[in-house]
Amino acid sequence: MNNKAQFTAFLPYLLVGVIIVFVFAIVVPSIAYVGDTALDELNKTENFGRSNTSRNAINSINGFMTPAFDQVVFFILVSIFIGTLIIAVFTDFHPIALGVFILSMIILVIVGGVMGNLYDDVTDNSIISSKADEFTFTNAIMSGYRLPVFLAITSVAAILIVLAKRGGVVSPV
Repeated sequence: MNNKAQFTAFLPYLLVGVIIVFVFAIVVPSIAYVGDTALDELNKTENFGRSNTSRNAINSINGFMTPAFDQVVFFILVSIFIGTLIIAVFTDFHPIALGVFILSMIILVIVGGVMGNLYDDVTDNSIISSKADEFTFTNAIMSGYRLPVFLAITSVAAILIVLAKRGGVVSPV
C-alpha cells in the first residue's frame, strides 16, 4: 500500500476545498449585489418593464438569486467536510505521516481564522453589507470564529477516525 500517495492526496483536498469555499463566499455577495442592481434597472426600463410577464420574470429571478448563491456556498463547504471524513475512513497513515497531518491541520485552522476575519472585513463593506446580511448559511459558517471552529471539529474527527484504525484494523478499501 502506498501511504505517501494517500497522505499527499488528503491535505490538498481539504486546503483547496476551503480556499474554493472562501473565494465563493467573498465573491458571491458582490455578484448578488450587482445582480440585484441590474435587475432593478431592468425592471424600471421601458423596454423590459412594460409587461407584467417580464416584471414577474425579473422579480422571480431577483428573489431566487441570493438564496441560491447562499445554498451553493453552504453545500460546497459541507461536502468538503463530509469528504474529509470519508477520506479519513478510507486511508491508512504511517505514524510519522500522522504527526505531519496533525501539524498541517493546526496550520489549516489558523489559516481558517484568517479567512474568517477577512470574510468579515469584506462583508462589513458599506456597499454590500446589506446584501451580505441576506446570506444566512454563509454567514453562519464563515463569520469570525466559526470557520476555524468548523475546521477544528472536522480535523479532530478525521484524526480520531485515523487513530481509531491504528489498532491493526485496515481501511475498508
